[in-house]
Amino acid sequence: MTKKTDQVKIEEYNRLSSMLENVQDFQKKHPTVTYIEFDYYVVHDMILFSIDPDFDFEKLDSMIHHVKRSTPAIKRIFNKPIIILKDSEEVLPVENARVINQNTLLHLANHGQYVSNITRRGVKPRKLLTRIYEDEYGIYENVIFCNYIDDILLMIRKNRRTLNNLLYASNSMKFNLLEKGNHVNYFLALGKLHTGYIRDFNQYFNLSKEMLHQLSLISKAINPRLGKPIYKKNKNRNKKLTLKKTNIFLMQKDYRMVYKTYKLLLSNQYKLEDKKEEVDFDLMINNYLTYVRILTVFATGHFNFEVDPLHKINMSSLDISFEFKDWKLDIFNNNKKEILMYFTKDKSYRIMLTTNVYNSKTLNNYKKIYDLNEVVVLNPFDENYLERHDVYINMQDIDSFRRIQQIILKGMIYSDTLREVCPFCGGKLHKDKYKDFYQCNTCMTEIHEGKCEETKKTFFYTDNSQLKTHSIHKVDFKDEDYWYYQKQVESLMYFRNITKINHKGEIICPHCHKTYEK
Repeated sequence: MTKKTDQVKIEEYNRLSSMLENVQDFQKKHPTVTYIEFDYYVVHDMILFSIDPDFDFEKLDSMIHHVKRSTPAIKRIFNKPIIILKDSEEVLPVENARVINQNTLLHLANHGQYVSNITRRGVKPRKLLTRIYEDEYGIYENVIFCNYIDDILLMIRKNRRTLNNLLYASNSMKFNLLEKGNHVNYFLALGKLHTGYIRDFNQYFNLSKEMLHQLSLISKAINPRLGKPIYKKNKNRNKKLTLKKTNIFLMQKDYRMVYKTYKLLLSNQYKLEDKKEEVDFDLMINNYLTYVRILTVFATGHFNFEVDPLHKINMSSLDISFEFKDWKLDIFNNNKKEILMYFTKDKSYRIMLTTNVYNSKTLNNYKKIYDLNEVVVLNPFDENYLERHDVYINMQDIDSFRRIQQIILKGMIYSDTLREVCPFCGGKLHKDKYKDFYQCNTCMTEIHEGKCEETKKTFFYTDNSQLKTHSIHKVDFKDEDYWYYQKQVESLMYFRNITKINHKGEIICPHCHKTYEK
């Protein structure tokens, strides 16, 4: 996770820090716990999944109402803004000259280089000084209008993400008891994560759906008009211009509506503020790693693994051993609080979870010190699933614990050479008679070995012939629902894949990042 200091990132950093306060308070309140106590506290005293605790539904609903009232005025200003006529003189080819006056002749007399030919009949010019009249959109009120549009779009983008997470999480709680694609402990884990969320936000479910719909309508009213001259020609404007009352804002009804609504928007503090000096990156990353440690313990305990019920777990300095069948998983952290996961069965496989993107020299040094097989970079900020090379772990995303379980499943597969026990359900693995892969007849998990065509490196991947995988097409989703398209692609195999997959459910090679031909 890199320290980006643009204003949008600063606000996301502050929101993340605010959300992680609960986890940090839990660690101070309960420095050491047994796993049974930990499981109890997840339900009753700690929130591992939630949305922004400072999120004000009523205030947002009120602001959406006022912005929506201003959309007719916004449309009219986009189509017919107040402009001034700006004139300037410019030397242009004769065929482009429109206005010729005395200044044109004087200029030509003093600039012989623009004369093409002189004959008995007169002078034939090549270029002439002419007056250019151009619409000027950069008046103060139009600049303020463009800033207002930017802040509306920012409000939509910021709040839509939170509302989407809330609705997606609510939708994931619709249990299908006959569905066998997920892990046997999935709904148990999901129910525990939802307890804090249900207490705090379930009452806002219907309101969230309506607000998301209204934000979509506002977005549809604005986005198609961003190519209009008033916005396009004011791209390089002063975006921190102070809002002031002018004659146009007082006299013209559409501009007056924009002025009143924008003033309300600013007073409700939806406009980004410069908080760079308030962000303590080291503290935030430390708190984030604390959350990841706690979530890792939770994800492991809900993925078949068991731990000594009397063992005291120190969340600030992990040193805990889990066991399942012949697998042993040791989880601890180094002095930088990065999480180390050592899998042992027929051989060892070691993974480190970190927030740092190390250069190759430092990375190789780390691998030597800890004898690592893999370093997984975690990122609390959502990005394009198919393009990112890190793992998205965030308290606002209900699937975060499943991504940790994907890492666990991968470690189990890579530490197993005998292929006798299914790492997903504990059933018996059987080698296919006709093809070179292993399958569990209980959960139908398949374990395959592949080889990268470019690097010639081998890797393992999972499959399941009974999962109803189908292609998910981007064209079936609206622009504002692109986030949901990515969610659908990522969860196409119910997070039972240990490599990335595309919209068709095809394996993405972990070495060359291209579609792997089975």
